[in-house]
Amino acid sequence: MREHPHTARYVTLAVILIVVASLLFPLLEGMGAAGFLGDKTYLVVLQDNSETRSTGGIISLMGVLTLHDGHIENLHYYYSHTSTTMQAVVPLDGPESLTSFFGFNAVNLSDSNVQYDFASFASKVQSDWYNVTGQKLDGVIGMDFTAVEKILSITGPITSSGEVITDRNVWQRLEFYSSRQNGTQMASLLSTLTYGTLGLILDASVPQKLALYNAFRDLANEKHLFIYPDQGLLLGTGDGTNRAPQSDSISVVDINLGNGKSDFGINRSIDYHVQLLPDGSAVSNLTLTYVNGDWWGSDLFSQAVVPPGAKLVAVYNDTAQFDGPGITNGTDFTVFSSRFDVSPYTTARITYLYTLPNLTYGNGLGTHYDLYVVKQGGIDRYGLNTSVELPAGATLIHTENVGSNRVFTDDAHVSVVYTT
Repeated sequence: MREHPHTARYVTLAVILIVVASLLFPLLEGMGAAGFLGDKTYLVVLQDNSETRSTGGIISLMGVLTLHDGHIENLHYYYSHTSTTMQAVVPLDGPESLTSFFGFNAVNLSDSNVQYDFASFASKVQSDWYNVTGQKLDGVIGMDFTAVEKILSITGPITSSGEVITDRNVWQRLEFYSSRQNGTQMASLLSTLTYGTLGLILDASVPQKLALYNAFRDLANEKHLFIYPDQGLLLGTGDGTNRAPQSDSISVVDINLGNGKSDFGINRSIDYHVQLLPDGSAVSNLTLTYVNGDWWGSDLFSQAVVPPGAKLVAVYNDTAQFDGPGITNGTDFTVFSSRFDVSPYTTARITYLYTLPNLTYGNGLGTHYDLYVVKQGGIDRYGLNTSVELPAGATLIHTENVGSNRVFTDDAHVSVVYTT
Protein backbone atom coordinates (compact mmCIF):
# COMPACT_ATOMS: atom_id res chain seq x y z
CA MET A 1 0.00 0.00 0.00
CA ARG A 2 1.51 3.36 -1.06
CA GLU A 3 1.65 6.23 1.42
CA HIS A 4 -0.42 9.30 0.48
CA PRO A 5 1.87 12.24 -0.48
CA HIS A 6 -0.03 14.58 1.87
CA THR A 7 0.61 12.19 4.75
CA ALA A 8 4.35 12.17 4.06
CA ARG A 9 4.34 15.97 3.86
CA TYR A 10 2.55 16.26 7.21
CA VAL A 11 4.93 13.79 8.83
CA THR A 12 7.92 15.77 7.53
CA LEU A 13 6.42 19.01 8.78
CA ALA A 14 5.75 17.48 12.20
CA VAL A 15 9.34 16.28 12.45
CA ILE A 16 10.64 19.77 11.55
CA LEU A 17 8.37 21.37 14.16
CA ILE A 18 9.57 18.93 16.83
CA VAL A 19 13.22 19.68 16.02
CA VAL A 20 12.65 23.45 16.06
CA ALA A 21 10.69 23.21 19.34
CA SER A 22 13.47 21.18 20.94
CA LEU A 23 15.95 23.88 19.94
CA LEU A 24 13.81 26.80 21.04
CA PHE A 25 12.38 25.38 24.27
CA PRO A 26 15.43 26.30 26.36
CA LEU A 27 15.20 29.84 24.99
CA LEU A 28 11.50 30.09 25.85
CA GLU A 29 12.17 28.72 29.32
CA GLY A 30 14.97 31.20 29.77
CA MET A 31 12.82 34.07 28.53
CA GLY A 32 10.33 33.39 31.31
CA ALA A 33 13.04 33.08 33.92
CA ALA A 34 14.75 36.29 32.81
CA GLY A 35 11.69 38.51 32.69
CA PHE A 36 10.51 38.15 29.12
CA LEU A 37 7.15 36.90 30.38
CA GLY A 38 6.59 39.11 33.42
CA ASP A 39 8.82 41.12 35.75
CA LYS A 40 12.24 40.23 37.12
CA THR A 41 14.89 42.23 38.97
CA TYR A 42 18.47 40.98 38.87
CA LEU A 43 21.71 42.09 40.44
CA VAL A 44 24.35 42.05 37.69
CA VAL A 45 27.93 41.49 38.89
CA LEU A 46 30.86 42.18 36.56
CA GLN A 47 34.02 40.37 37.70
CA ASP A 48 37.51 41.21 36.46
CA ASN A 49 39.02 37.76 36.07
CA SER A 50 42.49 39.13 35.43
CA GLU A 51 42.64 39.48 39.23
CA THR A 52 41.52 36.18 40.71
CA ARG A 53 38.81 35.97 43.35
CA SER A 54 36.91 32.96 44.64
CA THR A 55 33.86 33.24 42.37
CA GLY A 56 35.61 34.47 39.23
CA GLY A 57 37.40 37.77 39.74
CA ILE A 58 37.53 41.03 41.64
CA ILE A 59 34.20 42.86 41.37
CA SER A 60 34.34 45.91 39.09
CA LEU A 61 30.65 46.79 38.87
CA MET A 62 27.33 45.81 40.39
CA GLY A 63 24.11 46.87 38.72
CA VAL A 64 20.38 46.46 39.15
CA LEU A 65 18.55 45.28 36.02
CA THR A 66 14.73 45.36 36.03
CA LEU A 67 12.94 43.65 33.14
CA HIS A 68 9.29 43.91 32.14
CA ASP A 69 8.03 41.56 29.41
CA GLY A 70 11.49 41.32 27.92
CA HIS A 71 12.25 45.05 27.94
CA ILE A 72 14.62 46.88 30.25
CA GLU A 73 12.55 49.01 32.58
CA ASN A 74 15.49 50.20 34.66
CA LEU A 75 19.27 49.67 34.64
CA HIS A 76 21.82 51.28 36.92
CA TYR A 77 25.42 50.24 37.57
CA TYR A 78 27.52 51.02 40.66
CA TYR A 79 31.33 51.26 40.37
CA SER A 80 33.09 49.30 43.09
CA HIS A 81 35.82 51.87 43.86
CA THR A 82 33.63 54.95 44.32
CA SER A 83 30.05 53.87 45.10
CA THR A 84 28.99 54.26 48.74
CA THR A 85 26.68 51.28 48.21
CA MET A 86 29.59 49.10 47.12
CA GLN A 87 31.72 50.32 50.03
CA ALA A 88 29.10 49.32 52.61
CA VAL A 89 30.50 46.86 55.16
CA VAL A 90 28.74 43.48 55.28
CA PRO A 91 29.34 40.52 57.63
CA LEU A 92 30.80 37.27 56.36
CA ASP A 93 29.34 33.88 57.21
CA GLY A 94 32.48 32.12 56.01
CA PRO A 95 34.20 30.33 54.57
CA GLU A 96 36.01 29.49 57.78
CA SER A 97 39.15 28.58 55.84
CA LEU A 98 39.41 32.27 54.88
CA THR A 99 38.06 34.05 57.96
CA SER A 100 40.09 31.96 60.41
CA PHE A 101 43.28 32.24 58.35
CA PHE A 102 43.15 36.07 58.21
CA GLY A 103 41.15 36.76 61.35
CA PHE A 104 38.33 38.94 60.01
CA ASN A 105 34.58 38.47 59.54
CA ALA A 106 33.41 41.59 57.65
CA VAL A 107 34.34 43.21 54.31
CA ASN A 108 33.08 45.80 51.85
CA LEU A 109 30.21 44.60 49.68
CA SER A 110 32.51 44.89 46.65
CA ASP A 111 34.92 42.38 48.24
CA SER A 112 32.33 39.90 49.50
CA ASN A 113 32.62 37.26 46.74
CA VAL A 114 34.80 34.98 48.87
CA GLN A 115 32.66 31.82 48.95
CA TYR A 116 33.77 28.57 47.30
CA ASP A 117 31.22 28.84 44.46
CA PHE A 118 29.09 31.53 42.83
CA ALA A 119 25.76 30.13 44.04
CA SER A 120 26.84 30.49 47.68
CA PHE A 121 27.91 34.07 47.04
CA ALA A 122 24.73 34.89 45.08
CA SER A 123 22.37 33.74 47.80
CA LYS A 124 24.24 35.83 50.37
CA VAL A 125 24.65 38.95 48.25
CA GLN A 126 20.88 39.01 47.65
CA SER A 127 20.41 39.32 51.40
CA ASP A 128 23.27 41.82 51.78
CA TRP A 129 21.90 43.97 48.95
CA TYR A 130 18.50 44.12 50.62
CA ASN A 131 20.05 45.02 53.98
CA VAL A 132 22.13 47.81 52.40
CA THR A 133 19.61 49.22 49.89
CA GLY A 134 16.20 47.85 50.91
CA GLN A 135 15.74 46.46 47.39
CA LYS A 136 14.59 42.87 46.83
CA LEU A 137 16.10 40.82 44.01
CA ASP A 138 14.83 37.84 42.01
CA GLY A 139 18.32 36.61 41.25
CA VAL A 140 21.94 37.39 40.46
CA ILE A 141 23.73 37.39 37.10
CA GLY A 142 27.51 37.14 37.15
CA MET A 143 29.86 37.59 34.22
CA ASP A 144 33.56 38.21 33.79
CA PHE A 145 35.61 39.96 31.13
CA THR A 146 35.88 36.71 29.15
CA ALA A 147 32.09 36.55 28.93
CA VAL A 148 31.85 40.18 27.79
CA GLU A 149 34.43 39.45 25.09
CA LYS A 150 32.53 36.38 23.85
CA ILE A 151 29.14 38.10 23.83
CA LEU A 152 30.57 40.99 21.81
CA SER A 153 31.85 38.51 19.23
CA ILE A 154 28.18 37.65 18.56
CA THR A 155 26.44 41.01 18.99
CA GLY A 156 29.09 42.82 16.99
CA PRO A 157 30.77 46.16 17.81
CA ILE A 158 29.11 48.72 20.06
CA THR A 159 29.78 52.42 20.54
CA SER A 160 30.23 53.59 24.12
CA SER A 161 31.43 57.00 25.32
CA GLY A 162 32.43 57.83 21.74
CA GLU A 163 34.60 54.71 21.37
CA VAL A 164 33.98 51.72 19.13
CA ILE A 165 34.24 48.63 21.33
CA THR A 166 34.79 45.21 19.76
CA ASP A 167 35.58 41.74 21.06
CA ARG A 168 39.23 42.47 20.23
CA ASN A 169 39.65 45.59 22.36
CA VAL A 170 36.97 45.28 25.05
CA TRP A 171 39.24 43.63 27.61
CA GLN A 172 41.89 46.31 27.18
CA ARG A 173 39.31 49.09 27.46
CA LEU A 174 37.78 47.62 30.63
CA GLU A 175 41.22 47.30 32.19
CA PHE A 176 42.03 50.88 31.18
CA TYR A 177 38.82 52.18 32.75
CA SER A 178 39.53 50.19 35.89
CA SER A 179 43.13 51.41 36.24
CA ARG A 180 41.98 55.02 35.81
CA GLN A 181 39.07 54.35 38.19
CA ASN A 182 36.72 55.60 35.48
CA GLY A 183 33.52 53.94 36.60
CA THR A 184 31.35 56.12 34.36
CA GLN A 185 32.86 54.78 31.13
CA MET A 186 32.90 51.20 32.41
CA ALA A 187 29.23 51.46 33.40
CA SER A 188 28.39 53.03 30.04
CA LEU A 189 30.07 50.18 28.16
CA LEU A 190 28.27 47.49 30.12
CA SER A 191 24.93 49.31 29.88
CA THR A 192 25.25 49.54 26.09
CA LEU A 193 26.15 45.86 25.91
CA THR A 194 23.21 44.91 28.16
CA TYR A 195 20.71 46.78 25.99
CA GLY A 196 22.25 45.33 22.83
CA THR A 197 22.19 41.74 24.11
CA LEU A 198 18.56 41.96 25.24
CA GLY A 199 17.66 43.49 21.89
CA LEU A 200 19.39 40.65 20.07
CA ILE A 201 17.46 38.06 22.06
CA LEU A 202 14.20 39.80 21.13
CA ASP A 203 14.76 40.81 17.51
CA ALA A 204 17.47 38.59 16.04
CA SER A 205 16.88 35.72 13.68
CA VAL A 206 16.56 32.20 15.00
CA PRO A 207 20.17 31.31 13.99
CA GLN A 208 21.45 34.39 15.86
CA LYS A 209 19.37 33.50 18.91
CA LEU A 210 20.75 29.97 18.87
CA ALA A 211 24.31 31.27 18.48
CA LEU A 212 23.82 33.47 21.53
CA TYR A 213 22.20 30.65 23.48
CA ASN A 214 25.05 28.26 22.63
CA ALA A 215 27.57 30.91 23.67
CA PHE A 216 25.75 31.32 26.99
CA ARG A 217 25.82 27.55 27.50
CA ASP A 218 29.56 27.37 26.82
CA LEU A 219 30.28 30.35 29.07
CA ALA A 220 28.18 28.81 31.86
CA ASN A 221 29.90 25.42 31.56
CA GLU A 222 33.30 27.13 31.67
CA LYS A 223 32.14 29.34 34.59
CA HIS A 224 32.51 32.73 32.99
CA LEU A 225 28.74 33.38 33.15
CA PHE A 226 26.32 32.61 36.00
CA ILE A 227 22.58 33.01 36.48
CA TYR A 228 21.30 32.36 39.99
CA PRO A 229 18.99 30.69 40.88
CA ASP A 230 19.28 27.66 38.60
CA GLN A 231 17.32 28.07 35.35
CA GLY A 232 16.91 24.37 34.55
CA LEU A 233 17.49 23.54 30.90
CA LEU A 234 18.46 27.10 30.01
CA LEU A 235 22.05 26.95 31.23
CA GLY A 236 22.24 23.60 32.98
CA THR A 237 24.56 24.25 35.91
CA GLY A 238 24.75 27.96 35.21
CA ASP A 239 23.99 29.03 38.78
CA GLY A 240 27.55 28.13 39.78
CA THR A 241 26.74 25.46 42.37
CA ASN A 242 29.52 23.02 43.18
CA ARG A 243 27.82 19.78 42.13
CA ALA A 244 30.60 17.29 42.86
CA PRO A 245 28.92 14.03 43.98
CA GLN A 246 29.83 12.17 47.15
CA SER A 247 33.10 10.74 45.88
CA ASP A 248 36.69 11.88 45.61
CA SER A 249 36.82 15.54 44.59
CA ILE A 250 39.15 18.52 44.30
CA SER A 251 38.19 22.18 44.10
CA VAL A 252 41.06 24.65 44.13
CA VAL A 253 39.90 28.18 45.03
CA ASP A 254 42.53 30.90 44.62
CA ILE A 255 42.42 34.53 45.71
CA ASN A 256 44.92 37.10 44.45
CA LEU A 257 45.81 39.34 47.37
CA GLY A 258 47.88 41.82 45.38
CA ASN A 259 46.68 45.12 43.99
CA GLY A 260 47.94 44.56 40.44
CA LYS A 261 46.21 42.58 37.72
CA SER A 262 48.72 39.80 38.17
CA ASP A 263 47.01 36.64 37.02
CA PHE A 264 47.41 37.09 33.26
CA GLY A 265 50.55 35.01 32.94
CA ILE A 266 49.96 32.27 35.51
CA ASN A 267 49.40 28.73 34.23
CA ARG A 268 47.88 26.28 36.70
CA SER A 269 48.12 22.52 36.84
CA ILE A 270 46.84 19.87 39.22
CA ASP A 271 48.85 16.66 39.71
CA TYR A 272 46.97 14.00 41.64
CA HIS A 273 48.07 10.50 42.55
CA VAL A 274 45.75 8.32 44.57
CA GLN A 275 46.53 4.91 46.05
CA LEU A 276 43.36 2.88 46.56
CA LEU A 277 43.48 0.49 49.50
CA PRO A 278 41.62 -2.84 49.82
CA ASP A 279 39.13 -1.43 52.37
CA GLY A 280 38.06 1.36 49.98
CA SER A 281 40.05 4.12 51.66
CA ALA A 282 42.86 5.96 49.93
CA VAL A 283 46.14 7.82 50.26
CA SER A 284 46.20 10.98 48.14
CA ASN A 285 49.06 13.08 46.86
CA LEU A 286 47.88 16.46 45.51
CA THR A 287 50.36 18.89 43.94
CA LEU A 288 49.31 22.38 42.83
CA THR A 289 51.71 24.02 40.37
CA TYR A 290 51.74 27.70 39.38
CA VAL A 291 54.01 28.85 36.54
CA ASN A 292 54.34 32.64 36.40
CA GLY A 293 55.30 33.94 32.97
CA ASP A 294 55.00 37.61 33.92
CA TRP A 295 57.53 40.14 35.20
CA TRP A 296 55.46 40.86 38.32
CA GLY A 297 54.85 38.56 41.27
CA SER A 298 51.56 37.20 42.55
CA ASP A 299 50.51 36.95 46.19
CA LEU A 300 48.08 34.01 46.29
CA PHE A 301 45.85 32.49 48.94
CA SER A 302 44.98 28.96 47.81
CA GLN A 303 42.25 26.75 49.27
CA ALA A 304 42.17 23.07 48.30
CA VAL A 305 38.65 21.78 49.01
CA VAL A 306 38.64 17.97 49.31
CA PRO A 307 36.16 15.38 50.69
CA PRO A 308 35.14 15.41 54.37
CA GLY A 309 37.18 13.21 56.63
CA ALA A 310 40.48 13.92 54.87
CA LYS A 311 43.46 13.79 57.25
CA LEU A 312 46.57 15.77 56.34
CA VAL A 313 49.74 13.72 56.74
CA ALA A 314 52.34 16.14 55.37
CA VAL A 315 52.77 19.27 53.27
CA TYR A 316 55.69 20.17 51.04
CA ASN A 317 56.24 23.50 49.31
CA ASP A 318 58.57 25.02 46.76
CA THR A 319 57.34 28.59 47.05
CA ALA A 320 58.33 32.00 48.37
CA GLN A 321 57.11 33.26 51.77
CA PHE A 322 54.93 30.24 52.44
CA ASP A 323 52.33 30.57 55.23
CA GLY A 324 50.24 27.55 56.20
CA PRO A 325 48.71 25.14 55.97
CA GLY A 326 45.44 26.00 57.63
CA ILE A 327 43.08 23.03 58.07
CA THR A 328 39.31 23.40 58.10
CA ASN A 329 37.12 20.37 58.82
CA GLY A 330 33.47 20.66 57.81
CA THR A 331 30.50 18.37 57.43
CA ASP A 332 30.70 18.46 53.63
CA PHE A 333 34.39 19.11 53.00
CA THR A 334 37.92 19.49 54.35
CA VAL A 335 40.02 22.48 53.25
CA PHE A 336 43.80 22.90 53.20
CA SER A 337 44.74 26.60 52.95
CA SER A 338 48.08 28.25 52.20
CA ARG A 339 49.39 31.69 51.31
CA PHE A 340 52.50 32.10 49.17
CA ASP A 341 54.20 34.23 46.52
CA VAL A 342 54.70 33.21 42.91
CA SER A 343 57.74 35.28 41.96
CA PRO A 344 58.25 36.59 38.41
CA TYR A 345 59.28 33.93 35.88
CA THR A 346 59.30 31.17 38.51
CA THR A 347 57.33 28.05 39.34
CA ALA A 348 55.66 27.50 42.72
CA ARG A 349 54.49 24.10 43.97
CA ILE A 350 52.55 22.92 47.00
CA THR A 351 51.99 19.23 47.76
CA TYR A 352 49.43 17.93 50.23
CA LEU A 353 49.69 14.31 51.32
CA TYR A 354 46.50 13.10 53.01
CA THR A 355 44.32 10.09 53.67
CA LEU A 356 40.67 9.69 52.71
CA PRO A 357 37.89 7.44 54.04
CA ASN A 358 35.93 5.00 51.88
CA LEU A 359 35.78 6.32 48.30
CA THR A 360 34.91 3.33 46.13
CA TYR A 361 31.66 1.52 45.44
CA GLY A 362 30.51 -1.59 43.59
CA ASN A 363 27.42 -2.08 41.45
CA GLY A 364 27.85 -5.62 40.16
CA LEU A 365 29.98 -4.50 37.21
CA GLY A 366 33.14 -4.01 39.22
CA THR A 367 34.46 -1.56 41.76
CA HIS A 368 34.24 2.12 40.81
CA TYR A 369 36.49 5.03 41.74
CA ASP A 370 35.47 8.54 40.62
CA LEU A 371 37.28 11.86 40.94
CA TYR A 372 35.57 15.18 40.18
CA VAL A 373 37.76 18.24 39.66
CA VAL A 374 35.74 21.44 40.03
CA LYS A 375 37.02 24.37 37.99
CA GLN A 376 37.17 27.78 39.65
CA GLY A 377 35.10 30.52 38.05
CA GLY A 378 37.02 33.01 35.89
CA ILE A 379 40.01 30.73 35.28
CA ASP A 380 40.43 30.02 31.56
CA ARG A 381 42.00 26.58 31.78
CA TYR A 382 44.09 24.26 33.90
CA GLY A 383 46.21 21.19 33.30
CA LEU A 384 45.33 17.90 34.95
CA ASN A 385 47.66 14.95 35.50
CA THR A 386 46.20 11.96 37.32
CA SER A 387 47.30 8.47 38.23
CA VAL A 388 45.39 5.81 40.15
CA GLU A 389 47.13 2.95 41.94
CA LEU A 390 44.80 -0.04 42.35
CA PRO A 391 44.78 -2.38 45.36
CA ALA A 392 47.13 -5.33 45.14
CA GLY A 393 45.74 -8.06 42.87
CA ALA A 394 43.09 -5.83 41.24
CA THR A 395 42.38 -6.05 37.51
CA LEU A 396 41.72 -2.87 35.55
CA ILE A 397 38.54 -2.80 33.40
CA HIS A 398 38.09 0.82 32.28
CA THR A 399 39.59 4.30 32.72
CA GLU A 400 38.48 7.81 31.79
CA ASN A 401 40.73 10.91 31.81
CA VAL A 402 43.54 9.12 33.63
CA GLY A 403 46.93 10.29 32.42
CA SER A 404 49.06 13.36 31.86
CA ASN A 405 48.93 16.67 30.02
CA ARG A 406 45.16 16.94 29.81
CA VAL A 407 43.78 20.47 29.60
CA PHE A 408 40.29 21.37 30.80
CA THR A 409 38.24 24.54 30.45
CA ASP A 410 35.44 23.20 32.65
CA ASP A 411 34.94 20.56 35.35
CA ALA A 412 36.70 17.23 34.86
CA HIS A 413 35.63 13.69 35.68
CA VAL A 414 38.18 10.91 36.22
CA SER A 415 36.86 7.37 36.45
CA VAL A 416 38.39 3.93 37.05
CA VAL A 417 36.57 0.58 37.10
CA TYR A 418 38.32 -2.54 38.33
CA THR A 419 37.76 -5.97 39.85
CA THR A 420 39.37 -7.39 42.95
